[in-house]
Amino acid sequence: MKKNFFILADLMAISLLISTAHAQNNNPPTPSIPSPSSVPSSPSIPPPPDIPYDKAPTVVKRVDPVYPPTMLSSGWEATIYMKAFINVDGSVLEAKSEKIQVTANNIIIDINDESARQKTDGKAFEEASYNAVKQWKFSPAQMHGKPVGVWITIPFRFKIYKDEKKQPEDNISQGEMCESMLKSVERILKGYDLKTVKRFINPEAYLIYGKYYESLHGVLNGEHKIIKLIEGSDSKVIFSHLTMSDDKTIAYAILKTQIKKNGPLRFHTIVFIKTENSDWQIKHWQVSF
Repeated sequence: MKKNFFILADLMAISLLISTAHAQNNNPPTPSIPSPSSVPSSPSIPPPPDIPYDKAPTVVKRVDPVYPPTMLSSGWEATIYMKAFINVDGSVLEAKSEKIQVTANNIIIDINDESARQKTDGKAFEEASYNAVKQWKFSPAQMHGKPVGVWITIPFRFKIYKDEKKQPEDNISQGEMCESMLKSVERILKGYDLKTVKRFINPEAYLIYGKYYESLHGVLNGEHKIIKLIEGSDSKVIFSHLTMSDDKTIAYAILKTQIKKNGPLRFHTIVFIKTENSDWQIKHWQVSF
């Protein structure tokens, strides 16, 4: 059996880093009961909670997850969302699963089959993801030029393909893509790591802010002092939603934000376009009060 591994990063490569293991499997057999596995327990002193940062951590070393043999041979796939704490030295101090999604590849599951129900707990996938992410190395996040420890979420995807030629060019699901696009908008509003964020804004992007119509890049560069698009780290996203056009070349986002607790509300309408390189860029942003 041939195995192939590759890594995918999200739109921003800031807080959502995607690692994918996939394998070619021409004859997926019937599910069998997996061998037990477990993720090592957390340290006695947990890492501190999230703290603000103005420069996101970046990956220096990635390690691909090993597809669990019992899961691969019996046709099981999964997405494991690992929450990892990146220490000030760039190492992964702690990791734990936030969400586990397990599916069967071309297998009909009898919900009354106890062996099938046992297999869907995803423990083998969870352990493989943990062993991989603990070996990752980062350039640590920073706040005012000093390294800080932060939590990030890394989805590890385990996918089986029958035909190598049919493998998708982009293995990020639409739901994950939408989530990362909304995350990029939220980071702009909070003023985090703007130098990185600007790479994902179209050169011709414009902002409608009340009665003002200005270049979005110009606003973020501080050329229009009267326009206050950045809301600060205390801002809160109360509601957000993103939809894509049928041909998946345009996306529309709507957000409702509150600048501070009990502060004024704002409504944001944002249009993304997909470039020839399949990157998503902000083309239009309108703020209503």
